[in-house]
Amino acid sequence: MKKNKRWILLLVFVMITSILAGCGGTEEPAEEPAPTNGAEEPAETDETATEEDVNIDIIVGFGAGGSNDVAARYMAEALREYGIYADVINMAGGMGSEAAYYVANQPVDSNVFFWSQAMTLIFEPAIGDRGYTIEDFDAVGMLASPTFSIGSRSGAPWETWEELIEYIQENPGEVTLGGQGEGSMMHYYAVNMLPQDELDYTYIAFEGGADVSLNLTGGHVDVGHLSLAAARPLHAEGDLTVLVNTQILVDRDPLMPEIPNITEVSNAPAEPHSISLFAPRGTDPALIARISAAMEKAAENETLQENFMNSGLIAHYLNAQDTMNFYMQIHEEVVPDFQAWHETID
Repeated sequence: MKKNKRWILLLVFVMITSILAGCGGTEEPAEEPAPTNGAEEPAETDETATEEDVNIDIIVGFGAGGSNDVAARYMAEALREYGIYADVINMAGGMGSEAAYYVANQPVDSNVFFWSQAMTLIFEPAIGDRGYTIEDFDAVGMLASPTFSIGSRSGAPWETWEELIEYIQENPGEVTLGGQGEGSMMHYYAVNMLPQDELDYTYIAFEGGADVSLNLTGGHVDVGHLSLAAARPLHAEGDLTVLVNTQILVDRDPLMPEIPNITEVSNAPAEPHSISLFAPRGTDPALIARISAAMEKAAENETLQENFMNSGLIAHYLNAQDTMNFYMQIHEEVVPDFQAWHETID
């Protein structure tokens, strides 16, 4: 009887030990310490997740092959790397105003954007109703700036800007300047460089840069206002002489660093030809920010920089706000004088 009692006590002891081992034998995992800065732990994210690709149309207000078109196509190529797939569409007419009017009237969710410069968005509406103003657009960002120049015909009796000025002063009415567009922004800046109230010469308006080149190399005008990209090979062949560049972003263009900027040799302002991307006013800010960020990265792309330089373009990024500030400064500081000058030629 005592033996059975001992077995019963031993069995009870084993059972109690087993129960205790089952309940407390496995150690609870320690809690991770809370962040010391009081911030909540970040939620788990899928590191492989990426933003969806975006398809957009970029409207260029000039024909294929020009600086606006070339810059847009090189930009579109660079943006693909960042999931922005752009179709570049040419819509020439009215110094870009027809394209501007089209984009300004697109729905905000159309993914249609406008690749443009101050000539179309600032100066054209300043001289007449074009059906839009810059207020109808949201800036996305700036990326490119073509360089323009003043060149002289082969064999001209001057070799520098200073010698050209002296020749005009000594030979009033003899020199002819070929420019682009009667009453246009480029006409305005050309006569700012060669002020007609001080210098006696004749301004001849041509339809575009190609006409300026042909008449300059053909000896039909003495001086021409044309893009540096078009002038450079002609300069190299001795068909014309580039006197100055008119780039607003840098003094010396890397395409021809030996050529002085107009601001180095005169009091005339440089030309604001910088090209930027715009969206219809009210476009989704998140989409604008996405595309602008991609443009910023594209500006650092060595291939794009080289392509731009070879085409007479400067790769230069400004964000949306700085881009709009750039254009509004032109609107406030230059347009009143432009309008007053325009009235004198009407």
